[in-house]
Amino acid sequence: MFVISQDGSGDFTTIQAAVDAVPDSGTEQTVLTVKAGTYRERVVVNKNHLRLVGEDRDRTVITWSACAKDTYPDGTEKGTFLSASVIVTGTDVTLENLTIRNDAGDGRVVGQAVALFAAGDRAVYRNCRLIAHQDTLFTGPLMPTVIEDIAPREGDAERKPACNECTETYSREYFENCYIQGDIDFIFGSYRCWFEHCTLYMNERGGWYTAANTPETQPYGYVFHQCTLTGTCAEGKAYLGRPWRRFARTVFLDCDMDQCVAPEGFTDWDDVRIITERYAEYGTTGVRADLSKRNPRQKRLTEEEARSFTVAGVLGGNDHWNPELTNMEIERYETDLCIIAQLHRTG
Repeated sequence: MFVISQDGSGDFTTIQAAVDAVPDSGTEQTVLTVKAGTYRERVVVNKNHLRLVGEDRDRTVITWSACAKDTYPDGTEKGTFLSASVIVTGTDVTLENLTIRNDAGDGRVVGQAVALFAAGDRAVYRNCRLIAHQDTLFTGPLMPTVIEDIAPREGDAERKPACNECTETYSREYFENCYIQGDIDFIFGSYRCWFEHCTLYMNERGGWYTAANTPETQPYGYVFHQCTLTGTCAEGKAYLGRPWRRFARTVFLDCDMDQCVAPEGFTDWDDVRIITERYAEYGTTGVRADLSKRNPRQKRLTEEEARSFTVAGVLGGNDHWNPELTNMEIERYETDLCIIAQLHRTG
């Protein structure tokens, strides 16, 4: 375990230095404890089996101010994906009790400015605050320009030639008790993600909570369960989502939605990227509980259909990953799987 403290009382004074000190080949979980403070640094978490834990969610802050309109020496804009304050590229990474912020400013001035670029597989985010304006949280693979920018810290994350490349993505992420704030398309990407008891907070500008680009062949995209949708925008100016790619998938289950949420819920992106039954809703409560004004093409799930969505089903994959299990339960489960496999091999 390493301790990070700005006053010099820990093992490191910066988070990146602590991450860099973790052995590349480690298979045991390494815990990095981050003392309260504002850490103005871009952090790339490229090591596997890493747990980064803040002392206090609201007082342990990682912040950076890059944006899409930042330029290279030749004047070319860097774009969305080089703007992230924190980039996670390792596998089996957990972040807890942290605020991750991009303070570049309003997207109408600076363009997109990502707080968290969540690229790794089997990632868990618990009790975190993710705060920005346009494009707060990206859940998707690394592109060549990003790999070049963060080298040699690209880790084991998936790679694609472009963020809207149409082949299926396999990485999975779990968000629990997180606060996610932004405005235009502020949760976006192609990965399979489960959001449990999270608060989605729309800035005054208004916009879309989500912009999934799930590939058509991928069975799951974003699932929000027992989340709260609110904000400071004008009434009806916060839309549930729009499809960044055709056949994108987003589902809201048992979520509470206040007057900020638009009665029509989801909207089309354009004439091609339109809402289909892969956009769905069930058990909504609050001011926007009435689904009668929703987009007619979105799916109204039955109770049986809604209950078929489970964390294990959405995120399990071939390795049967279940982020809800404790570490002890995971070890016991993996041991049981090894025993079963051995018995199968020996007949």
